[in-house]
Amino acid sequence: MASTAVDVPAETSAVREDMVQTAIKFLENPNVVNTPLAQKQKFLQRKGLTDREIQLACEKAGAYVLHEQQNRLPPPLPQPSAISRYPMYGQPMQLTLFDRIREVVHNIALFSIVAYVIHKFYERYIAPFLFGKKKKSIEDTIDELDGNIKTSVNELKEDLQSVKVEVDKISSSNESQTNRQLVELKSEIASVKGLLLGRKQFPSVANSPVVPPSIPAWQMSSVPPDNIDEQDDHEERKEDLEELGSGSGSSEPEHGMKTSESSLEIM
Repeated sequence: MASTAVDVPAETSAVREDMVQTAIKFLENPNVVNTPLAQKQKFLQRKGLTDREIQLACEKAGAYVLHEQQNRLPPPLPQPSAISRYPMYGQPMQLTLFDRIREVVHNIALFSIVAYVIHKFYERYIAPFLFGKKKKSIEDTIDELDGNIKTSVNELKEDLQSVKVEVDKISSSNESQTNRQLVELKSEIASVKGLLLGRKQFPSVANSPVVPPSIPAWQMSSVPPDNIDEQDDHEERKEDLEELGSGSGSSEPEHGMKTSESSLEIM
């Protein structure tokens, strides 16, 4: 008994008040209050506190009383914010009308894309492999022929239009050339008419008297009778020739008058 009494004062004298005060502050910390008591005691033991110092600190900080209250009360419910932020797995989530419409549109678009891809793949690869290339129907052939005919008709219209333009150009140039030739022809006719009218102003050569040649008198006595007869014949022939010459001369102005009258009729 004496040894026990001696040990107790020695143990109480060994308590470090500064360490106890530090432990009390640690236990009263709001971040540590809700921690289990066993974890807090183990932490203080690791920091070098004795069991007596830990007991004193827990008594002064009220850790034992808090531990008894936590054991009596049921576990606290989670906060409402946590429930709203992290919903339970089994709880159904309420969707708004906009969310439902968006989900439906999303599903329809996804289904349409998948169906289009499948259709194109079937049309390009599977159908030709199974059934071969599809022949053109009569309607397709007729439509293609109709399109070719319309194209040819349009090209023909364009060609005819260009030809018409060229013909108009050529006709206009020919018309101007014809007018120029007519003007030149009129000027030539006018010059010929002037020449014919100027010729009428001069006397004709046929109207002038022709003097027949005669033999001088001094030669008449020396010519024999035979020679006289020959001279008479010769003179008669000359007279005939002169008459013929005078007749041709008289017909020349008549021909000129006829030509001038015909040219005047042309004008």
